Amino acid sequence: MKWRQLTACLLAALLGASTIIIPASACTAVYVGADASNDGTLMIARSNDHQSVRASYIELVPGKENEPGRKMPVNNDQTVFADLPATTYKYTTTPWMDSTTDLYGSPKDAACAANEHGVAMTMSVTSFANSAALAADPLVEDGLTEFTANDLVICQSKSAAEAVGVLLALLDQYGSSECNIAIIADQTEAWYVEIYTGYQYAAVKLPSDKVAVFGNEYSLESLADYPEHMTSDSLITLAEENGFAVYDANDHLNLLDTYSGTQVITDYSHMRTWIGHRILSDNADYAKYSKQQKYPLLFSPNNQVSLQDVMEIMRNRFEGTEYDVDATGRVDMRVIGTDTSLSTHILQIYPNVPADMSCVTWASLGPPLCGIFVPVSNFCTGISEDFGRNQPADEKSIFDTEHYPYYAFKELCTLGLVDYKVYGTPVREYWHRAESNVISSFQEVIKMTAQNYETDPNESAEYVTGFCNSIQTQAFADAKMILNTVKWMMSSNSNTMKLGRNPETNELLDTERVLAPITISMDSTKYSAVPEP
Repeated sequence: MKWRQLTACLLAALLGASTIIIPASACTAVYVGADASNDGTLMIARSNDHQSVRASYIELVPGKENEPGRKMPVNNDQTVFADLPATTYKYTTTPWMDSTTDLYGSPKDAACAANEHGVAMTMSVTSFANSAALAADPLVEDGLTEFTANDLVICQSKSAAEAVGVLLALLDQYGSSECNIAIIADQTEAWYVEIYTGYQYAAVKLPSDKVAVFGNEYSLESLADYPEHMTSDSLITLAEENGFAVYDANDHLNLLDTYSGTQVITDYSHMRTWIGHRILSDNADYAKYSKQQKYPLLFSPNNQVSLQDVMEIMRNRFEGTEYDVDATGRVDMRVIGTDTSLSTHILQIYPNVPADMSCVTWASLGPPLCGIFVPVSNFCTGISEDFGRNQPADEKSIFDTEHYPYYAFKELCTLGLVDYKVYGTPVREYWHRAESNVISSFQEVIKMTAQNYETDPNESAEYVTGFCNSIQTQAFADAKMILNTVKWMMSSNSNTMKLGRNPETNELLDTERVLAPITISMDSTKYSAVPEP
């Protein structure tokens, strides 16, 4: 039995208990509709979280034309395979390295993917169905998993709607081994998919003027709120026939109350949903956290949302609230910005450029809290040597910060949280400045790429590739320099004697030493350079 499936069963068995077991995986996702963003782009984002060291890299998977007979794994054990069409499409993704897959015996977990047609997908935000739903329709041991779904769907889909159809067809055929949430988008639309049990799911088309932020929990209530939706054939009848259907005041099935409900709501997940609502909306209902309050999937932001707003949401540690973990020292809450993020990504889709250059993946290998989001266009012809380097299986368990960006950013965050104000915050602030410059320069790069597309598409592809790769190379070089600075300063400040000393007599004082934040003196303006086409 797979660990997620085991967790779901344990959860179902413990629903009546006061304490609910939470799995190690704990992702957070964001959706920003094109009409809710400050630049007309659509954005979907997710942190890929797990309490372990699982190294990732950036991969460009080539398309294949007229090559029948190929298959991809459906389940984690890679014993069940789905047929691929003869023609598949190029896509970029952020999978685990061979060293990681060999160490843990798992598929590569694409985490997110964006193909040459501008179709983007992220899966999964693990969620939880209730015991009645799981008893009526158990998870399938060798069913579809989040580690395999992104590759399978994106390699063969030319639109978001087609991708949703592919995903749902896979669920119909193979079932699901996990309770998951996926978001799929292209230049014209976005879809949100909740997978509840072995064969039950609901997919809805998202409005372009709304946003969403959510932790590990379902949010869909009435399908009547979504003019365009797709569901499993027995989504309603299964609940009715097994006596766990819950209806709203308009006699519509309430999916949240039916398939999940208050019995599986935890502060662990619900607080992350709340903080996203609080950050993006000034609605008074979101000012204070309440475990009993339902936070809707979709809401209107108080201001147009920027790419950097989303980046900072993925780093949020409940700052400015009574739950600020760094101000209170509390360790009993799950924040979004954590050192357990294996990687985080933001898929940004431009509406008015050719589809094959429309999507840029802003990828953070390792936790973004003390790291940077680097751009990877779906138009790229290759990945930088550093970010595209795949640690081989025979190097498993080797923590190599010199050659692999993941390890450098992972260690930066680990050390930064030893004393976040002294070490972590200055690093975070440096990357924030760097990202501001990268975002500004990328806007110019994408304009010039689009302008030259008709004249010479190959040259345009090389131009945007060169820009993305140069940013990746610079970011890794900076990360290693910053890591050296942090290690140097931590060693310089090391002292098990926490009290201060009289500078003349060295006698211990009654007051504890207070360390000043370290200084990152590097120049972030180098990220603002826009190369000539």
